[in-house]
Amino acid sequence: MDAYGAIDEWKRARGERGVNKAPDRVQDYQVEGKEADDMGVMTVSVNREGNRLLLLPYVECWGVDRLTDRFFASLKGPDVTAEDVGGALLDAFAFIECTGPLELNLEEQENCWRHDTRYKTWRAFARNNDFVDVTYYEDRYYWVCAYPPRTSDLVGDEVWKGTVPAGASAEELGDAVMDAYGAVDEWKRTHGRRAGGREPVARSVALCDGGEVLLPGPGEGFAERTSAAGEVLLAFERAGRGGDPVASLYLAEAEWDAEADGGEAWDEWLERWEGDNGPARSVSREPCGEGPFTRRWEARNGSCLTVALLAPLTGGLAVMLCLDAARPGRRPKAVGRWEEELHRIARAATIRPGKTES
Repeated sequence: MDAYGAIDEWKRARGERGVNKAPDRVQDYQVEGKEADDMGVMTVSVNREGNRLLLLPYVECWGVDRLTDRFFASLKGPDVTAEDVGGALLDAFAFIECTGPLELNLEEQENCWRHDTRYKTWRAFARNNDFVDVTYYEDRYYWVCAYPPRTSDLVGDEVWKGTVPAGASAEELGDAVMDAYGAVDEWKRTHGRRAGGREPVARSVALCDGGEVLLPGPGEGFAERTSAAGEVLLAFERAGRGGDPVASLYLAEAEWDAEADGGEAWDEWLERWEGDNGPARSVSREPCGEGPFTRRWEARNGSCLTVALLAPLTGGLAVMLCLDAARPGRRPKAVGRWEEELHRIARAATIRPGKTES
């Protein structure tokens, strides 16, 4: 009897429906290994990318719970119902119980997530799939947890959690998952990320002269980190593997001299940059044509690269859109993508000047 036949047999013994879709496949994302009192605890990972839900069960492998795709369910399209989701979860839990411990090879562990996804690496998949996990405590309840978008390999604190009693219907279990994703979408709206998609939310920022800057927020895993203090009007950070920021995109107001290259404003900017980052190995200032931004300044050394795009205003001020990238020599491809994101935002930006004094 194959694994899916065993699932059907398990369900028939419990008076439940048989499997109604073809099986699917494991991943290297792992949770804690089972202790003696963890027996009867089973977890399924749910990953949303666009209108696709990918369900992968955790199975015990060498004493540790790991994702597997020896069973998986991929639910696609706008017509997927709560009952469909709950039914797929019940199928996954049946697979875990019937299968028991598995010996998963490294290739399985590293590639179990590669179903109906546009992404080529686990890290990109993790950052771009909204994550919910469902844990079944046998004969007690299902525990459903939703998490904010992952900006690294790690999962953050829950944004929503709820319980469904054991014995609940497939529709009731699926409704809880839908509620969890509703909480993820609300978190995204609150934190500046568009629900159910990858396009960032547009921003409006007031200038000190009464003007306004309209611009899209960044993608590429940047999260808003705007402070109420200082010259920075809007700021986003990109966290690295250890959680420390590796790049920042920010909008600020800066002093500007009417001279072609910024005059003393350039000197003061560079002096401040070197005070923060050490002596520059290379600097440049040149014209550019990125939307309303007409000047480009750059300073670089081994610890930091800063690219500043400037849009001079009247009254000795300029709007400055900047990228700071830590240790640029270690991650040249990533820096290239971040600079492309800077240019994309700049080209889409609109600056509405304030009223001039008569």
